[in-house]
Amino acid sequence: MKNLALALIIIIIASCSIKEPRPKVTYNTKGEKTLVKDTMAISIADLPIHIDSTEFLVHPIGELNFYDTEKNGLLKTSLRYDSNINFKISNYSDYNFTGQLTNLLFEKIGTDKLVPLTHKNLKITNANFLSELYKNTGKKLFLYQIIDADTNNDDKLNHDDIQTMYVSKIDGSNFKKLVVDNHEILDWKILPSVNRLYYKYIENTNGNDVFDKDDTIHYQYINLLDDTLKIVEYYPVTN
Repeated sequence: MKNLALALIIIIIASCSIKEPRPKVTYNTKGEKTLVKDTMAISIADLPIHIDSTEFLVHPIGELNFYDTEKNGLLKTSLRYDSNINFKISNYSDYNFTGQLTNLLFEKIGTDKLVPLTHKNLKITNANFLSELYKNTGKKLFLYQIIDADTNNDDKLNHDDIQTMYVSKIDGSNFKKLVVDNHEILDWKILPSVNRLYYKYIENTNGNDVFDKDDTIHYQYINLLDDTLKIVEYYPVTN
């Protein structure tokens, strides 16, 4: 009996500690809100990367977060990281930046001028220079996966929010969103044979704050050689 009682207590404690996942999209009926900037965060840049065989350097920009701790009556601000922090906020490999970046600065070699990608409040989780497209056609584009809205209304931009997709030229110009607001990117693929970017995303059609089987999946593509990057919707699945 004691063992049974102990097992029941453990189950109850475990069940109480399980939190319901926050919805990824919650529709805000009060209109768009402005997120409060984290005053304990500082902006920092990684050292620039030269995109091979081009005339551009890219400077990743992100934030380091601090928090206040109190010990022996003294308030102290400390990094959230361990003492081995190297103040690096991004990773770069195979023409691909990853991290939680707040911006990218583009510098044309010889100008010493830094041009920001955006002035919006967002998180760049992935920035991919389309190197194969450049080698095959000379077209120089970046493709981005971005969190640009607090879609679950928790006053933070993070991985609990919807990821979307943007594209820009290598100098940061023509920064264009490819997915409708409050719709989440699911997958994308470049087909070099036709120089198209194909992608699909999901719409919370029934408005129940979660993405599920009853929602609508959209299929679109853009011609990467088209300067306007016109979005074309196509319909591979018919009812």
